[in-house]
Amino acid sequence: MDVDQVMGKAQIIPAGLPAGSVGPASGRWVAMDIEMTGFRPVQGRSIIEVSAVAVSPSGAGGYMREACSWRINPRCPLNPIAIGVHGVRAEELADCPDFADVAGDILAFIGSDPLVFHGAAGDVALLNQELAVAGLPPLANPVVCTEKLARRRWPAERSRLSLVAERVGGTVRTRHKRRRQQDGGVSVTGDYQHKSRADAEMTADIWLALGGAGGAPV
Repeated sequence: MDVDQVMGKAQIIPAGLPAGSVGPASGRWVAMDIEMTGFRPVQGRSIIEVSAVAVSPSGAGGYMREACSWRINPRCPLNPIAIGVHGVRAEELADCPDFADVAGDILAFIGSDPLVFHGAAGDVALLNQELAVAGLPPLANPVVCTEKLARRRWPAERSRLSLVAERVGGTVRTRHKRRRQQDGGVSVTGDYQHKSRADAEMTADIWLALGGAGGAPV
């Protein structure tokens, strides 16, 4: 299915938006990331993990974060290449709920707040596919893509999530590396918990560092 067909009502905010137009300067916003099976969706199913990090102002220029993650049983095989990236094996998902069983919790957490993704079009399309399978309407939230923002800011540079993190400053880079180490990184050995959580946290870090939340951009 074409991405444009499943974007639904989600509004991708232009990459050239002014600083502060979305984010704590105008209220709560939510950075998100998903992990997938690595195969084309089977009956609309391809997501194995969703993480969301809500950021809101806490006064004196600070921010308060609240994070949630959901593991999901896609009821279909996982691509070995994808396993090598996110470290999640099929047996770990055997007792996890279907997307439909957690969709209400996800939607309640994000509400109608702006959403921030690194690679928004693909992630929103996949989420809308899963919502359709669950009999729910597509996302209608405003959406910001930090990947597009990075491409606009550094047109000659690569826009991969980890590279953008390094580009925007040591704090973001160090925190991301620490999270990836805690989460088991790209290795399937050792303890693994919520790679999507680490990437959602870093997406939030990048959005803040780029000045999109009302702060001074790098």
